[in-house]
Amino acid sequence: MAQKKNLFNIVKKRFLKSETKRGEGLKKNILGLLALRGVDVGISYLRFPLTLRFLGTELHGVWLTVGGIINWFGFFNIGLGTGLRNKLAEAFAQKDTKLARSYVSSTYAIISMISFLMLILLIIGALTLNWPKIVAISDSYEGMLVSTLLIVFSFFAIRFVLKLIGIILVADQRPALSQMLQSISSVLFFIGIWIALKYRIMFGSLVVVGVLSSGSVLMVQAIASIILFSGRYKKIRPSIRYVDWHKFRSLASVGIQFFIVQISVIVMFSTDNIIISQITGPSDVVPYNVARKFFGITEMLFMIVLEPFWSAFTQAFVKKEFRWIRKSINQLLVLWGISVLGSLIMLALSGWVYRIWIGELVKVPFHLSVLMMLFFTIKTWNNIFVYLINGVGKIRLQLYMSIIIALINIPVSVFFAKHMGMGSGGVILGTILCLAFGAVLHPIQYKKIINGTARGIWNQ
Repeated sequence: MAQKKNLFNIVKKRFLKSETKRGEGLKKNILGLLALRGVDVGISYLRFPLTLRFLGTELHGVWLTVGGIINWFGFFNIGLGTGLRNKLAEAFAQKDTKLARSYVSSTYAIISMISFLMLILLIIGALTLNWPKIVAISDSYEGMLVSTLLIVFSFFAIRFVLKLIGIILVADQRPALSQMLQSISSVLFFIGIWIALKYRIMFGSLVVVGVLSSGSVLMVQAIASIILFSGRYKKIRPSIRYVDWHKFRSLASVGIQFFIVQISVIVMFSTDNIIISQITGPSDVVPYNVARKFFGITEMLFMIVLEPFWSAFTQAFVKKEFRWIRKSINQLLVLWGISVLGSLIMLALSGWVYRIWIGELVKVPFHLSVLMMLFFTIKTWNNIFVYLINGVGKIRLQLYMSIIIALINIPVSVFFAKHMGMGSGGVILGTILCLAFGAVLHPIQYKKIINGTARGIWNQ
């Protein structure tokens, strides 16, 4: 905690010395994010065994796989979310309400069109593809699976548009409030699955879980949009009159490279469940996700501290405050070292924690826990340098590297999982090896940028 406090004081001293309100806002948001994400983690850990008991191991593995597929499409806004966040923040800073409303209205219009086209494709896919084969489950579940997909896909298409309210909150320097919407959704989902399990409502049905999971998010986003656009954001609420199709280029230019990187990341991080289902069966998806949830705590806590540094690095780079950047990176590396120590302690206690959390429902092999710990250790290391690189806009190397890694991740994971007989452990090992490229190249690029020696692709 002392280290986090030190990091916050550095940001406050360097960037907030003449802006007390901004400093207090940053502090409140960090504390708010810590509290709310703590709630999210607690709820997700309580909900996991309830959902597992409600569905059973096989169907729960199928649900996790379907959730991974849905997550792929969550980034199909071609970078418009990132573009809106940056452009809207600029409009807020300039107090240009008309420009802000134009950006909001244009983004809602474009995203709505993308959402409609995506919904058509998703419905066609739900009705025509052989989903039992895709998720490696008996054909007897086909009717339930297709019904679940139709519901989840339809809800997702609407949420795809409504989630823009969260981006508006972040652009208005209110990330904790945006996080609160997610936390409320998590609590509602937990209450719903608890009631369904207690009263055995359509017990063992994917449809119930699909409605509760997607419906809770949709309801919260819809209510939040109505309240905020009727109150605080009334002057910038979307309107057809303010749609400017020329804004598309301006919005997309900011986020298109990040969009490509995001797609590559989706391929690398979200195909694991499908690979495991195909090679060893959907039941093995569950222990993989148990280990991932457990060791993911370290990443979540680390990212809460790291998130404010993206824009801080941008300001420091523009002002050529390289000494502050070096000192901040060093502080973050110390924090990373502390997180590694925490991960080792978690590894030592993992078997005991699994027994208390999941009981005898799932067995998590120790080697899988070791590999998952290593995965998050490398991922958080990379994020320290990626946030600096993203903040200064030098992402061309990251872009090319992400594309290459996305192409080789699946075959490498399949090789270890299937041909080397490592199962789910082989899948995460393949991802670890792909992350190793960034673990070496990102620090090199950081040093080149900060020392003024970056040339060519290192400086693009």
